[in-house]
Amino acid sequence: ESLPALSAAEKRAAEAVLARASGDRVEVRAAEMIWDRTQVVRLELADGRSAVLKRREEDPDDDAAGQRFETELAALGLLSGMPAPVAPRLLGADADAGILIMEDLGQGVSLADLLLTGEQERAEAGLVAYARALGSVHVWTMQRAARPASPSARLVMGQDPWWLTAIAKGKAPFLAAAARLGLPSEGVESEIDQITTVLREKGNLGLVHGDPCPDNVLLFEGACRIFDFEMSGWGSVVLDAAYLLAPFPSCWCFADLPAEVAAPAVNAYRETLEAAGIGLGADWDAGVAAALAGWIVARGRTLTEVLDEDSAWGTTTMRPRLLAWLRNFIDRPDGGKGPPRLRSLIALMLDQLSSRWPEVRVPEYPALARPGSEPVPVPDWWPPRPGQKVDP
Repeated sequence: ESLPALSAAEKRAAEAVLARASGDRVEVRAAEMIWDRTQVVRLELADGRSAVLKRREEDPDDDAAGQRFETELAALGLLSGMPAPVAPRLLGADADAGILIMEDLGQGVSLADLLLTGEQERAEAGLVAYARALGSVHVWTMQRAARPASPSARLVMGQDPWWLTAIAKGKAPFLAAAARLGLPSEGVESEIDQITTVLREKGNLGLVHGDPCPDNVLLFEGACRIFDFEMSGWGSVVLDAAYLLAPFPSCWCFADLPAEVAAPAVNAYRETLEAAGIGLGADWDAGVAAALAGWIVARGRTLTEVLDEDSAWGTTTMRPRLLAWLRNFIDRPDGGKGPPRLRSLIALMLDQLSSRWPEVRVPEYPALARPGSEPVPVPDWWPPRPGQKVDP
């Protein structure tokens, strides 16, 4: 018998996976799509428990759809060994049926919700908890890298973070945008290529979530859980940690994150690694600079497009995002560790775009908004309910 969000074959496969995990017969009584994500379904079991099923997407226009499923399955397999879990525990999978089943994290408070509708103190505490959770994931995987690898670890460790592909694809349009603005770019192309080397090979290597956005984070009393690992890969963990500094380069729920708000969270992240005996050496500042610059390059096509017309995404449009990412890269006190020609080009680009777009203001999160600032509007579909159509 099928359910509205689950075929009969998927229901049988899910029950078999859960029975293997528990050692008892399992009956799936109900299934409900989570948000509008057709590939993510909450299962209600006859004994009152629940779990979350994620199915492999079949999209002829998206060659990477199947790979994202395999990536998440491997990442959850690797992280399920953590003594204090951060990712959802993997309960099992059926590769032939194209499903994996994980722990249902329950009704925590999203970090996105705290930033958009919460109070300042709770939002700042949420950012610190988020940073510690990211640090815990990185500690666990960096330590695993030095030991005999499980099949899950081997699969993840053989895959680059998706951001490296995005940087490579963004390079040509980024340089085209610079040329259109009349800015010099001699020697910049080779420096962009060096960025990917830094982020792939230079120290602090571990599992990179790749999309650690506030809506992929749930906070509970004394715990923070991070989910949606389908974009993960193996590289410099700064690609996650520096999300606090850009900020949030892949997130619909974007607003400015003032340096004084980001600093305690960044410190909490560093303390988490240092408590595990992992020192952030000379490669760290270079990695931060590479990540902040790389995210700008990765948006090269968008940069070219918004020279003509701004475009909306989530809480704001693209021009404020670009100005924030440009400014936060240039304003870094350790910016001298970054590629010098690219840094000079981005500084010129920031000056020119700020003059071109004098009306553009970078908004702030409502929970963190300072007097006189412009808070982002909260979308009318946030927070979503199970099965609700959302458009981030």
